[in-house]
Amino acid sequence: MIRYLFIIVSLFTIHGLKAVNGEPVFDTYEWNFGKINETDGKVSHTFTLTNKGKKQLLISKVVPSCSCVTVDYPRNPIKAGDSEELTVSFTPSGAVGHVFRTIEVFNSDNECFGTLEISAEVTPADRSIQERYHHTLTSFLYASQVKIPFGYIYHGEQQTKTIYIANTSDQQMKLETKPTNSPLHITHPSILNPGEEGEVLLTYSAPTDPTVFATFNDTVFFIANGQQALNPLITNMLCLAKVEQTQASPAMRTYPSYGKLVMKNKKNNVATIDIFNDGQSNLLIHYIETPKHVRVNLPKEASVAPNAKVTMELSADSPAPFHIKLFTNDPNRMVKEIEIKP
Repeated sequence: MIRYLFIIVSLFTIHGLKAVNGEPVFDTYEWNFGKINETDGKVSHTFTLTNKGKKQLLISKVVPSCSCVTVDYPRNPIKAGDSEELTVSFTPSGAVGHVFRTIEVFNSDNECFGTLEISAEVTPADRSIQERYHHTLTSFLYASQVKIPFGYIYHGEQQTKTIYIANTSDQQMKLETKPTNSPLHITHPSILNPGEEGEVLLTYSAPTDPTVFATFNDTVFFIANGQQALNPLITNMLCLAKVEQTQASPAMRTYPSYGKLVMKNKKNNVATIDIFNDGQSNLLIHYIETPKHVRVNLPKEASVAPNAKVTMELSADSPAPFHIKLFTNDPNRMVKEIEIKP
């Protein structure tokens, strides 16, 4: 069997607010557990959070995207200048391949003020193929993982992730994949013998064009012995510009935390969000990604001066909820997703 499989638990939305603005800050936002054994069970690391603000800070909730990650955090308010500990634990049971998870830490205003990253290289326990491969692509073809988020990939950079597939039949299996019209490249075995396992390499190459800011979503279908699999692999990545943080960096803040759609007439539903710049240089809103049926009043590369704001207006043909993404030059919030609902 394949001895070493990798897990990266990536909590990738933002990396906290700026200490220079007198706001909460963690001692570090990343931790690598190194090589661990699945059979050894849970591993933990403690992060230290310091309240740099002038008011007390209450953590209202933490939101992990997977039950394999838990967080022990202080329930009482943290006084200005004080520090408290958050212990993040990861349970590798049943984990195979590269996996991404998120944890967002929220204050009493329901604002996410920090995200932590943990990573590990997991040596799995010996199990049968059916025990280790939980996802059926087609008859007798199994995958270790079918949802593969890549997170941020900066212009001109490349990232590869590995998943594993297995042939549980008693016959040789010829494999192909349908091509994708995207920056995603796929490498996989052309033949899997009975009982054989193989690697699938998924590589995203972000466009070099500095004006491209976008989410790329791909659906990859295997074709096994001429028959298309019923269930696909689903991948996604965010293409954006890398931004270095300085004391003069812009700092985006939005209000309210979600947009409320108000019906103006039968064919027009409108939501407004204020975008503030609390930093010391211009905030650039490179791009606002919306569903096709949604219109926005701000152009690409809209600029917000320091200590100023702009009002973003979103118009939709129906009152159905949706999400948008703001791509900016704020190093702590290069991408911010906002929910819009009635």
